[in-house]
Amino acid sequence: MNQSTLQSVHQYVLDNGGALPRRDLPFSSRTLTRAVRSGAVRRARRGWYTTFTEADPRFVALRVGGRLTGIAALVLLGAWTWQTDIPLAVSVPRNAARLRRAPGVRVVHDRQHVVDRGDHTVVDARDALRRALLDSSFEAAVALWDWARRSSLYSVDDLREVLDSLPADARGVATWSDAESQSVLESVARVRYIADGHHVEAQVAVSTGQSIDLVVDGVVAVELDGREFHQSTFEADRTKDLAIAIDGKMPLRMSSTMVRHAWDQIRLATTRAVQRHLGDSTAAIGVRPLRRVRPRGRRPWRCRVSPAAMDEAHLAAPRGRLTSSEVRAQRDADAMSSLARAGRACS
Repeated sequence: MNQSTLQSVHQYVLDNGGALPRRDLPFSSRTLTRAVRSGAVRRARRGWYTTFTEADPRFVALRVGGRLTGIAALVLLGAWTWQTDIPLAVSVPRNAARLRRAPGVRVVHDRQHVVDRGDHTVVDARDALRRALLDSSFEAAVALWDWARRSSLYSVDDLREVLDSLPADARGVATWSDAESQSVLESVARVRYIADGHHVEAQVAVSTGQSIDLVVDGVVAVELDGREFHQSTFEADRTKDLAIAIDGKMPLRMSSTMVRHAWDQIRLATTRAVQRHLGDSTAAIGVRPLRRVRPRGRRPWRCRVSPAAMDEAHLAAPRGRLTSSEVRAQRDADAMSSLARAGRACS
């Protein structure tokens, strides 16, 4: 068997989403066996062929006997992630049997409407978002909702569907959201500040035409410097700091490491700065009490609100433009979705 035939097998699977069942492959069993032996494709489990490496979470999901869901699925679509270790969750039908075990993998038995949509290896983006929200910490869940509002993957109707599918005591996560936040760092810091009783605004304009990441209590201008986005903008960042000071605010610049590991110091620095500007009596004006967010059972949080507190503003897209990194991420996600649809069409 020549190399071109084996390459044809690889290309056919790749062009159809990266994974196909035996029934959808127009090749003989002998050809497929040779393709597996040569490494042109891999057999994830009996009857399933893929171009994914064994380290790919989609390969792991196939080997277990289901499809990727939750935060690991959203990462493939460009979602913001706060976790350093991404948990793997595999969606299977409620009547699934003969599943393989894999270390660190959680199996989720989903209802038929989840089974009926998505592609061969990943559940639909709406179902992945719902699972990720319930499995994440509260601040990470809010960041995911912020991201979803900025993503072209979800329409307002999609987000409404996801929100309605959540338990009643989880829907309040949407009321903490702000689509103007442009990164997971901004989202997490914003949630922490609000939980501490501060008033927070995102993406506040300054005279240079730039925007402040977060303004706390109207006087502290918080800039969150993720290395990926700020390592080449030193001069522009310093110019912004000057504009912030001219505007009468105190600039406070912090890194991802500081947000993760030194929040107590950030909290103290912010409170002291607010006190100097506004006085002790107005240092922390509560707007959303922390008692609304509590752990419950296996879920790390619950946040119940009255139906009257929910409105379309919690589903709307951002007012401003997407960042260049978001545009690139959405382009990659759209390309992946096109491949996934092609693969699904073969079934």
